[in-house]
Amino acid sequence: YLGIIFQKRNLEVRQVYDLGALIRSLRKERKITQKKLGEMLDVTEGTISKYEANTMTPPFETLRSIASIFNVSMDTLCGMKHQGTLSTHGLTEAQTETVKALVDAYRIKNAQTGRQLTQEQFAVLGKITAELTK
Repeated sequence: YLGIIFQKRNLEVRQVYDLGALIRSLRKERKITQKKLGEMLDVTEGTISKYEANTMTPPFETLRSIASIFNVSMDTLCGMKHQGTLSTHGLTEAQTETVKALVDAYRIKNAQTGRQLTQEQFAVLGKITAELTK
């Protein structure tokens, strides 16, 4: 697990964050086997198992690759709630342009109301991008 400590008025609050569970959840959500994810990351199936069991922590570059593969931000992998990152890793140029057009359409619509992309809109874009990479 990755523990994040926050200091506030001499009180220590510890949030426990389970990186392995998140990796497992992202992998299963996208119906990717440990073996396939290992191939994508150039590591063994056993290494993926260790990441998911929290007996081994992925190095920084591997975390970046995991974030890209699963279309999540590094903040998300580190347990921070953050929106605003959409990866087009694994998409063709035409697919990337389609995703960019969708983002632009959302932004134009939201600009009319003075809002930014909502969490729901990012989720929809993330699902579209994930489907395109299958």
